[in-house]
Amino acid sequence: MDLLERLRARTAVVSVIGLGYVGLPLAVEFAQAGFDVVGIDTNEKRVKDINKGRSYIRDVPSEELASLVEIGRLTADTAYGVLRGIDAVMICVPTPLNKIRDPDVSYVVAAAEGIARHVRREMLVVLESTA
Repeated sequence: MDLLERLRARTAVVSVIGLGYVGLPLAVEFAQAGFDVVGIDTNEKRVKDINKGRSYIRDVPSEELASLVEIGRLTADTAYGVLRGIDAVMICVPTPLNKIRDPDVSYVVAAAEGIARHVRREMLVVLESTA
């Protein structure tokens, strides 16, 4: 089955990198749509909270998150190694502006470097730029 067929059948496994105010709601939406989702974040406390079903984002009720975690639809990790077997990766890391209003793309570069070790044919990678 190719990637498009797996996406249509909702058998594709999705990863969201960066579980902040954009990434966590996106991960929850994918999980609620029937995809298995693995979130990646460098913040260990966030990862622990997610895996305990505790939300730190106002737009994501803990009850919603907890039910997805409980059925195994949504998990989180700090290691990029979980990308083995992932079909689609959404990068949702911040791109804050510096003093002269240029975007700091260091978070995007770090995410890309983490993905690069695990990227393979038929893997979709999407960058959602957040400021």
